[in-house]
Amino acid sequence: MNIIDNLRELFGMDAENEGGAPAPWDDFWYGPIGAGSSTGMRISADTAKRIATVLACVSIIGRNVGMAPAGIFTDDSKGVKHAAKGHPIYTLLRTRPNDQQTAFEFKQMLQGHLELRGNAYAEIIPGKRGAVDQLIPMHPDRVTPEQMKGTGRIRYRYNDPLTGTTRTLVSEEVFHLRNFMDDGVVGQSTIQLSVDTFGVALGQQDYVARFFDNNATPGGIIEGANFKNAADEKRFVEMWQQRQTRANRHKTAVLPSGLTYKEIGVKPIDAQLLDSRKFSRIEVASIFGVPPHLIGETEKTATYASVEQFNIMFAVQCVLPRLILWEQAIARDLILSPNYYCEFGMDFLLRGDTAARFGAYQVAIQNGWMCQDEVRAKEGMNPIPDGSGGNYWRPLNWAPLGQISDPAAEPLEDNSKSVIDTGDDPSSGPGARHVPERLLLLASAAADRCVRKELAAVRKLLDRHASAAEMDDFYAEHARFLSEVLQVSLEQASAHCRKHRAALGNGNCDGFLAELEQTGAAALAGMATGAVQ
Repeated sequence: MNIIDNLRELFGMDAENEGGAPAPWDDFWYGPIGAGSSTGMRISADTAKRIATVLACVSIIGRNVGMAPAGIFTDDSKGVKHAAKGHPIYTLLRTRPNDQQTAFEFKQMLQGHLELRGNAYAEIIPGKRGAVDQLIPMHPDRVTPEQMKGTGRIRYRYNDPLTGTTRTLVSEEVFHLRNFMDDGVVGQSTIQLSVDTFGVALGQQDYVARFFDNNATPGGIIEGANFKNAADEKRFVEMWQQRQTRANRHKTAVLPSGLTYKEIGVKPIDAQLLDSRKFSRIEVASIFGVPPHLIGETEKTATYASVEQFNIMFAVQCVLPRLILWEQAIARDLILSPNYYCEFGMDFLLRGDTAARFGAYQVAIQNGWMCQDEVRAKEGMNPIPDGSGGNYWRPLNWAPLGQISDPAAEPLEDNSKSVIDTGDDPSSGPGARHVPERLLLLASAAADRCVRKELAAVRKLLDRHASAAEMDDFYAEHARFLSEVLQVSLEQASAHCRKHRAALGNGNCDGFLAELEQTGAAALAGMATGAVQ
């Protein structure tokens, strides 16, 4: 028995019987072997990637972290945030962290290291952009962090594959991302923390592979055999196996005289294999914090109605904590000044469907905390050319509660902009008095609504040639509506409506409607505020 066979026997690694075990000549034997699980499968970061669910989860998380745009910001003296596009590491994080990788590739790679090995490292290289000119990834298996006695500072021993030497780097030369820690120095691997769960998943996957390698046909029994010795029996079994599996499956076989083949039915444990694999997939996904519907398990999780909420949960519970880890590590290792900080954008993850998104934009514009150009920028559109898209809007009938008071108690103001004109001179004419502008805005909004209601109703009555009685009924009802909305007496509202009814009776309906559209709101607002006597 050679040394490779001795090693295989020592570690219980039989390439034919233990799925996932490397061949004797594989580089696996010169690297970390991995942790043993209760199933007998040895689990490491590399063997765990053979589990489809692990690969799916790590890929989903890595892609989303890679897509998140990183920005450098600073706050001015008023607390307003500004993008610091001139900061030395802005382009480094946004586009090119080094000469070989894009920002997406770099972030995806380091996030994969973090998920599978608990740590991610990049060497900080100074250059033309300053102290941080490039970030060169270092494979976690080649890095050994050490906490120095006395100072507590961390240094890193790096087995550099390019030079074949071991270099020592201080903490200022390494960008370090760490998973959950026990000692405050080295992050723990998710794979190693849940080795039994991943061992079960890998064992199930390899069992299914061997099951289908045998054409999904269970074993059988050959009866009546009488071999001279064990060697003859072994040769016969190998010959039978060779003629009934893989390329020879379903072919006719001939047994020697006296031998009969008896097939064994599928065991219950085989029939339940798919259910157990489904449970294992969900369990592995929960360890990474990935909703099951993102890895294809949708039967009892997300529906069409709830998938948006599941996606928001994924963004908040899975991606956001990882981005915060990146932001704080960047602030610790890469940003020298406390006046700057890093933030990752998450708008791409929290975008709703078109109807919900546009509805939210409408509320934002109407309430004045977003302008049209800001909305267009979020949708990837250019600003409105004439610059009007930069205006902020709010409803005219809004005012702070403390500013709404009884008009009779308001002091008179000498402000010609807040006078309703009923005669020649708005400042001295009879029948006019000064009204606070904020109260006038409230009255104007209510009056405009009343005029629009009257215009729509009268036009409808005229189009269908309504009778005089129907017109009288409308204005009687409209008087009650004006009294309620404008908070005036019913007598005032009725007198106003009688004038309009009389104007319609003169026959010049088009002229009346045009005048009502132009001046009606101002007249009602004056009546509501008492500016018109």
